[in-house]
Amino acid sequence: MVVKLRKKTGLKGRSAPLVVMIICHYDDTNSSGGLEKQARLLSHSLRAAGENVVMLASTRKWSRAGWRDDHGVPVRFFWTYASPQISGRYLPAALIWAFQLLFWIVCHHPRISLIHGHQIRIHAFVAAFARKLFGIPAILKSGTGGAGADIRAIGSRKYLGSPGRNFIIRNTDCFIATTKSVEDDLLAFSVPGKNIRLIPNGLAMTAPLAGAAPQLRARRALFLGRLARDKNAPALAQAAAKVAHKDSLIVHFYGRGSELEQLEAIIANSGNPAVAYRGFVSDTEIILLEYGYLLLPSSAEGLSNAMLEAMSQGVVPIATRVSGCIDHITPGVTGFFFDGTDQASLIRGLKVTEELSVEQWRAMSNSARAYARQRFDLSELTKSYKELYTELTHSR
Repeated sequence: MVVKLRKKTGLKGRSAPLVVMIICHYDDTNSSGGLEKQARLLSHSLRAAGENVVMLASTRKWSRAGWRDDHGVPVRFFWTYASPQISGRYLPAALIWAFQLLFWIVCHHPRISLIHGHQIRIHAFVAAFARKLFGIPAILKSGTGGAGADIRAIGSRKYLGSPGRNFIIRNTDCFIATTKSVEDDLLAFSVPGKNIRLIPNGLAMTAPLAGAAPQLRARRALFLGRLARDKNAPALAQAAAKVAHKDSLIVHFYGRGSELEQLEAIIANSGNPAVAYRGFVSDTEIILLEYGYLLLPSSAEGLSNAMLEAMSQGVVPIATRVSGCIDHITPGVTGFFFDGTDQASLIRGLKVTEELSVEQWRAMSNSARAYARQRFDLSELTKSYKELYTELTHSR
């Protein structure tokens, strides 16, 4: 999502206690994909529900540093020369950002009622220090589960190892797990169960729209998301080129990222007109209504925004058995699973679409839509966060 942020002078005239959200990236030059989208949705929804939310984020553009307004949410960008999410050899960039965050919080701590961090990275230490120094309640949302779990990553040597992770755990009031898999990861690293809340990602639900004819949707599949290594889009394109046919299965790819050149080369070399790259789209709702299946061959996920958006529009997911997907896909009812990310597994998964009749697809489409609309309504999840905020701030 590309959002034009208007300049803003700061926090003048705002006396209500601040709910300070922190995220590594919050603009189109430094996008972290679904994580950023969820932070934006939640901040807007909480702001509309009366919470005085402000967002602290990073930017690599010096001209962008300072206050901006994102449709009513004040956003303070702090400059650093590289992504603070990466760390490793770019750890100095993360530290530059973190020290600016901490200084801002020190200056404004009397007004801050709560700190809510999205993802557990360098800014988790900032929230933990603010909790220890000033008693400000701290919430950390874990963005990814499995091998790439946030709680695992924050304990690596580049983040001070296990002592650093334990410091964060001791000084965080609540960890948000978006899936049962993420909750299990947190428990495995000794986060107390009483300090974990299971709150999924959400969507602003609109009335279901009419899409393409079921006969067309049941034979069309798409990949929608970041073209990053862990999403395995090039491997999926190779498999699709062997299965897709204009009369049985059409596969389209949408997105942008570091794997785009490789993806386009594979599609071009395949010579299969039933497989195509269709560019990047910000309004996913329109295109989802043209397809019957969403293909998610990821190596790791938190709770995929693409999957939530797709299911809410009756698009049946076919995904790998990763965090988030295993929580919400019932094979043969609300979706299917790839057995793995190797070519044989991807081909078998794609061939499932050829075995289903239009009526079977329609039944699964209705089940996926009903499931998503019952569980991922942003307005209900906003109430859960407001209740959590009240609980933590009243016990301060």
